[in-house]
Amino acid sequence: MNVSTLAKVSKDGRLAGLRIGSLYWGLSLVVRRFLPLATVAVAFSALYLFELDGVGVLGPDEPRYAAIGRSMASTGDFVTPRLWGAPWFEKPPLLYWMDALGTISGLNPDLAGRLPVALLSLAFLAVFFVALQRELSLEAASVATALLATSAGWITYSRLCLTDLPLAVFFSLAVLCALGLVRNSANREQQHWRMLGIGVSLGLACLAKGLVPIALAAPFLWFLRRYWRSWWIAVAGCAFIALPWYIAVYARNGTPFLEDFFLKHHFERLYSVSLQHVQPWYYYFPVLLVGLFPWTPLIGLFAVSAPASAAADRDQRRPFLASVVIFGFVFFSLTLNKLPGYLLPLLPSLFALLGARIDWRLMVRFSRAWLIPCALLIATIPLLGTILPASLSMGRFSLSALKPPTRTEWFYIALPLVVVILARRSWAGLLLVLCVVSGVLYVKSVADPQLDTQVSARGLWRR
Repeated sequence: MNVSTLAKVSKDGRLAGLRIGSLYWGLSLVVRRFLPLATVAVAFSALYLFELDGVGVLGPDEPRYAAIGRSMASTGDFVTPRLWGAPWFEKPPLLYWMDALGTISGLNPDLAGRLPVALLSLAFLAVFFVALQRELSLEAASVATALLATSAGWITYSRLCLTDLPLAVFFSLAVLCALGLVRNSANREQQHWRMLGIGVSLGLACLAKGLVPIALAAPFLWFLRRYWRSWWIAVAGCAFIALPWYIAVYARNGTPFLEDFFLKHHFERLYSVSLQHVQPWYYYFPVLLVGLFPWTPLIGLFAVSAPASAAADRDQRRPFLASVVIFGFVFFSLTLNKLPGYLLPLLPSLFALLGARIDWRLMVRFSRAWLIPCALLIATIPLLGTILPASLSMGRFSLSALKPPTRTEWFYIALPLVVVILARRSWAGLLLVLCVVSGVLYVKSVADPQLDTQVSARGLWRR
């Protein structure tokens, strides 16, 4: 073999090695980036869609809303909400329309309202991730979306036929549209499209729960003040979406609609005891802590000083998100009547702030210390399988039904503790998220039959 042949073989070998190396690097990139996303997407789909009708409709509100949706589907009247034949003006129609669509599609009464809400929640989580990736970073978007999707508040209301989740979704979409305007001076076309997005989102939120999103959007006025000439686009978009129903329902029902919908269920809610939801001013502090479960300890990250920079000082996105959360929290705390679901529209902005706080450098340095208390809380999830039915039956949290853990429960209790101690720090967060998913699915398998028998309207009807 001569020198030229050896050189050719050597060159071909290097090329083959380069090709193999490139293929390995490409596959490695796919595994590192897309496999976790695919795993999380499948896990969240199971979390939100598995056995949605395993329990019949719960509480006083879910049966009412489901009945109104069925009435719309059967009568074809999508303007006037009716409960047992009588007009019912407590809430706007968006949730009823969703329930009616499910009924027309042939879903059973327990699933007709819940499935559209769950699908809306999953779609929002995808949009939330994409928007935060664009506005903040991939790390911030991943953390914020995973924490929001596995928080107790978001999971609970994503699986119920209630108005809180649609309001939270569309108000938060308005916040996401505003983030790009807060970040920089957008060109005229981008400015107009984002203003239109804000208006359309707020219009849909108004169809979900009345004037509440307009009040919650007050911080927009300050942070978008330099775009005041374009505010009319947002106003027009909101009016175009929301006003047709308000005009139509008033035209059909007149003054009773105004008195019941606006005076009683909007303004009297602020100061009157007649609605029987009176709570003290500090009511939402424990509600928020429970809503963030099992990620409640991460609130402490806001007390950790972040590296200062000129760019961060100029960035108004974090102050904007903080103002949305703080203003909404204070607003709801000052109202006389309070319910836990009122805080739901604030959770996406709060978790976006947490995601922005946990940049990759902070995660590498502090992740295990911050994740240990979260893992301890995740370890308590399996115990809820016996606690929840008794607590809901009694109308208050109770440990009276708590029993010694079974072998299966010991497995779910130990799993997050093993993960947080032994897993690599780069994988510990994702694995803990999956521990939450598996724990909640286990709780559903244990608690749903008891809840269906003891608490749900379906169980009451069977008795």
